[in-house]
Amino acid sequence: MNVRRMLTGLMFLTAAVLGAAAPARAVDGVLYEVTEAVKVSSKGGLFKSSTATLSGDIAAGTALCPTWLAQQLNIPACSIVVRATGRADDVTGIGPASGDFQLIVQDANSADQAEVAILRGNIHGTIDLSPAFQKQQPVGSITGRFTSNGVNGTVGAQLKVSGDFKGTFRLPFRHAGRASYLMDDGTVVPVEAQEYSLGQAMVRLEVTFTPSK
Repeated sequence: MNVRRMLTGLMFLTAAVLGAAAPARAVDGVLYEVTEAVKVSSKGGLFKSSTATLSGDIAAGTALCPTWLAQQLNIPACSIVVRATGRADDVTGIGPASGDFQLIVQDANSADQAEVAILRGNIHGTIDLSPAFQKQQPVGSITGRFTSNGVNGTVGAQLKVSGDFKGTFRLPFRHAGRASYLMDDGTVVPVEAQEYSLGQAMVRLEVTFTPSK
């Protein structure tokens, strides 16, 4: 499928493609795609890969943001930055994904964003964009494994965790004149003000990390 055609289809998606109802579920964190660079083939404009940077928060009391860490830092959630590349097949929309991530905290300057890494890790898994590629539905998923280690000399030095992760991508699309997300229960919710970057609605990733026993 031509990437331009896929994106055009998403822009004009309407309520007619809304899926059947599904139960809501809790997630560890919500991340947003702040940059993306898509590679296409020189012949036919076929999708090859997408490299993206995502940023967001992981809730306290979860695998990557344990309660003791959040309490020590006096924060309700841990900031995370992920850099990853997905290589979804142009026909199936499914392919490998890999990347790295950092848990970051604020330094002495409280006026800007968090920037000091206290934990670093890697992810390897599978991205599934088949709903978007094949059905023009603005959702996708990712599953895989993660490993991570705390950064020596920081508050996260003793943190070491690995396990499985899974996530749901929500691609913004135009609905009733507004940028919106399609939810699991088939409802459509408008993109909120904080879900824009430089005036553009961001891809949203809801993710859960399950540590190995």
